[in-house]
Amino acid sequence: MNEALSRLRPGRPGLQDAVALAAVLALALIGYGFLLAPGCAPYSPFSDFLAGSMPRAAILYESLHSGHGLPFWRGDELSGFAAFTSPLSAYTCPLSILFWLLPPLEAYGPTLWLVFLAAGVIAYFCGRALGVGTWPALFLAAAQMFNFKLIIAAGVGWLPVFSNALVLPLLFIAVARALERPGAASALGVALAGALALHSGHPQLLYYSVLFLAAFAALRASPRGLAALAVGGVLAAGLAGFLLVPLALESGLLSRGRASYEFFLSGHGLTWRHLLTFLHPEALGSPLSGSYPGVELWEDVAYIGLAPLALAAAGLALTWRQARTRLLAAALLASLALALRSPLQRLLFDAVPGFHLFRLPGRALFLTGWFALALAGLGLEEVLRRLRRRLPSPWPAAAAALLIAATAWDGARYARRYIAMLPRQQLLPDADFRRFFAGRDRPYRIAPLERHLIHYGWAAPMGLELAAGFSSYNYSHYQGYCDVLRWGRPRDEGARVWTDIPAVSRPDLLDALNVRFLVSSRELRLPPGRFALAARLKDQPVFAYYRGLTRSDMCIYENRLARPRAFFADRAVLAGSAREALDRIRHSDLRRAAVVEADRAEAAAPPGPGDRLEVVESRAGRLVLRARAAGPRFLVASEVWHPGWRATIDSRPLVLRKTDFALLGAWLPPGDHRLELDFRPPGWGLGWALAALSAVLCAALGFRAVSRRR
Repeated sequence: MNEALSRLRPGRPGLQDAVALAAVLALALIGYGFLLAPGCAPYSPFSDFLAGSMPRAAILYESLHSGHGLPFWRGDELSGFAAFTSPLSAYTCPLSILFWLLPPLEAYGPTLWLVFLAAGVIAYFCGRALGVGTWPALFLAAAQMFNFKLIIAAGVGWLPVFSNALVLPLLFIAVARALERPGAASALGVALAGALALHSGHPQLLYYSVLFLAAFAALRASPRGLAALAVGGVLAAGLAGFLLVPLALESGLLSRGRASYEFFLSGHGLTWRHLLTFLHPEALGSPLSGSYPGVELWEDVAYIGLAPLALAAAGLALTWRQARTRLLAAALLASLALALRSPLQRLLFDAVPGFHLFRLPGRALFLTGWFALALAGLGLEEVLRRLRRRLPSPWPAAAAALLIAATAWDGARYARRYIAMLPRQQLLPDADFRRFFAGRDRPYRIAPLERHLIHYGWAAPMGLELAAGFSSYNYSHYQGYCDVLRWGRPRDEGARVWTDIPAVSRPDLLDALNVRFLVSSRELRLPPGRFALAARLKDQPVFAYYRGLTRSDMCIYENRLARPRAFFADRAVLAGSAREALDRIRHSDLRRAAVVEADRAEAAAPPGPGDRLEVVESRAGRLVLRARAAGPRFLVASEVWHPGWRATIDSRPLVLRKTDFALLGAWLPPGDHRLELDFRPPGWGLGWALAALSAVLCAALGFRAVSRRR
């Protein structure tokens, strides 16, 4: 590699860039080649990949390769919620391409390697856009690729945040170009960079970046610059229209709208002592040894490497007179103020629209790290310029190569420490409980009474459907239903990400939810007429978050009174609002009544002996039923209510009603019928129309830019 790097010479930018990118590729293979080990996948006891990204990837792969197309709905957790349009799915992120082609655990290691490579390539070109030479740009590539914060984020499987963090520098560069040289080309750059950031998943860092860029534009923009930014921003949103429009239309359902400041912090209020991690990543301890008191170091650490930190200080001292240096310094301080718990942070939470929709503001340290690395690139550029005045030709380049090698070695050392590799079969075991559930007729749901039993992330690849689950964007009405199920009353806890079912206070809600099995690590005293011990399994593999792979006994109880996925209710009880519906559910037996949110009731009678309901097809986002009723009936479908559900009866539209606060229902006429329920994201067609129109306008901007250059 050193021989290749020695070929870098001024005056040949094409060859210099090609050799530099070859060096980035070599560094990625040397530092992260272990991620490509056959038969293995990255593992951590804190793995967000197992908890979140693996089930999302499994749903995508299974849906595409079974011929069902894009997965709009998922039924593996929380009894169902949106899949493709969820902000964390990142299905359309270019760095997620391998998850379209391979099973999750096969794609995981190569995807991480690809993401690290992309981090280096993007940082290199951003360095060139900053105006630094090849060596400083190559140093930036190595420093970003071996950035400890990215390494530990990769180690815990934080793919959505990881991908978003590494593409955002492109947006900063594109916006700066648009303000300096407004025109068709710069507006197109903003559109493409913004669209890439929107498609990369996890909008939190993008939201923070937009706040920084808005302040920057207010200080520096001319009318033409603002116009270029406006055009680029609108086109970026349009290119992601099929993701943004459905998200906007379902935003009222999300529990995030009720987030408190405590939820916003989620136990990670960073203080000044966390700044010690700039000097050493484990200055306050490490989760590997259990010495870090906050456990989740990846949320709090600020380390970018000692060499980059020293060069960033040099950049501040030596290039302070440059406007870009002062701007980067201001951005760095502002991002630190955003990350640290302070009155300013609370003010932003209360006053800035949308700020409360996210949590863990310490994630702004990803931006802090990038601003510091940009200053390091400027610092190395100035140091090399001064060295060339005093030393003969090879020595400045040798010093830069040494800095790159030291930075890469430092990061590679931590990568080996924080990213373990395990055989794939250990991460997704063929356990006895998996075979037990596979041998039962479906559809049905399972309620683990302890979080680590049937780990939520295992449900999708194992083909299971859980009533519990984990999602950062869950639905408040389902949370309310589960509150009554667990405690007999709603609990106003605001936003939540974990929905556990540790107890069952209302078994009738469990029945209506089509929960056929309860799973516990020990034998329980349950009413024998309702629950029966179906299996006692010894020493089963489980994944306990923060403890990792371990083993536990399992007792599986069958709910003998569980309702099927669809059933006829004895009677329908009207409720004029969601609040009234919740109150009626608290005082009604859902085995005898269905609480329907509607202005008026239609005719319906209790089911008779000749009535039949047969499930013809049941999969995520689709339920097909064959119904026979001697008279008018009210049907309850045990699917989570969402405005994206549509129903037909004998190919004619059927009105769906929000039932039992969180489920679906409909009045049916007598006779034999075929019912089809399908989920499509609301506004899906409009979103695609906006994306297509934006793509055409982007092509027009590109044509105009090329024509002007010619």
